[in-house]
Amino acid sequence: MPPDLPDRLDPELLARYLAGECAEAETAVVRRYLMAHPEEARALARFVRRLDGEDVRGAAPEAAASWQTMRERLRASAAAPGSQVVRHAAPPAVVPVRSGVWRRLAGLAASAGAAAALGIGYGRTHRAPAVAAGPRTYATVAGERAELRLVDGTRVRIGPRSRLRVASDYGAERRDVYLEGEAYFDVRHDVRRPFTVFAGNASARDLGTAFAVRSYAEDGAVQVVVRSGTVALSGVGTLGAGDVGRLSADGRSSLRHAGDVAPMLGWLDGRLAFDDARLDRVLVDLRRWYDLDVRLDDSSLAALPFTGTIAEASPDDAVALVAVTLGLRARREGAAIVLERVPGRTPRTPRAPRASWASRRATP
Repeated sequence: MPPDLPDRLDPELLARYLAGECAEAETAVVRRYLMAHPEEARALARFVRRLDGEDVRGAAPEAAASWQTMRERLRASAAAPGSQVVRHAAPPAVVPVRSGVWRRLAGLAASAGAAAALGIGYGRTHRAPAVAAGPRTYATVAGERAELRLVDGTRVRIGPRSRLRVASDYGAERRDVYLEGEAYFDVRHDVRRPFTVFAGNASARDLGTAFAVRSYAEDGAVQVVVRSGTVALSGVGTLGAGDVGRLSADGRSSLRHAGDVAPMLGWLDGRLAFDDARLDRVLVDLRRWYDLDVRLDDSSLAALPFTGTIAEASPDDAVALVAVTLGLRARREGAAIVLERVPGRTPRTPRAPRASWASRRATP
């Protein structure tokens, strides 16, 4: 842990933070502590939501008693610094292909035999049967994921608001798919029939691999994360296990070795991990994953950096966690959630000291 970060958060400091009475240096310490201790950040977010009247499931709490409970929890956690809370991420449930939901989302099953499983919410995961070759498109909407197995045994997991098109001649001489959004591919390698993902202005060709491709229009780039094996990414080169390659819409490329790519693939288990990410990009992912209308009341807040992991959270709790970590207030405005400044709590400058180490601590 960095030497300038305390191993416990003083309740009186936190009280000043919530009251907007901290100096900027103290505010930075609180924010970085919350990024490094997600369980306490979630508890604080729930506390703030109750005080702000956002939690409508029960009667309004008594502020003094609630704050005392929160302080006792902080002190208790400080007494056992080596303890961890074990959390089990719930996998997505599935909807049978005969259901109206699947027909609405996939929309184009050419026959009753075109089978796949679409992930919605939380529950059990079932293996989808093989998908017969032919022209098909599989689509998800906000908050939904899909899992399918192609006729060659390749396994595909599709992220929210994504679309995967399987070429009509898939499996003949080539195995081509076309992606808009995000998907993970566990490919059955076949040197005679290359597997290629076309996304944006890039193509990623499997050389015996498990890898993820991200190509949302909002990103302005195609990103490939390799879990195992190798991938040939056009305009970038050959990527090995632990590598991350990017090709921007204007042709700029980058390649770096991340080593541990698990945080970048956390979405497969319903976890969203951020490392010093701009707030406006974080909100794009929250809208995509939770089908939320989240806005900023001040465009200058867009550059605030957020580090942390969101998992097993309701939509409101996910927003509240981001808000309390960045010293913001979340308020309802009709169907929308608006994030706004809190005088004395929200940083005056758009950048804060990097806390990339926090992401490594974010998931027990």
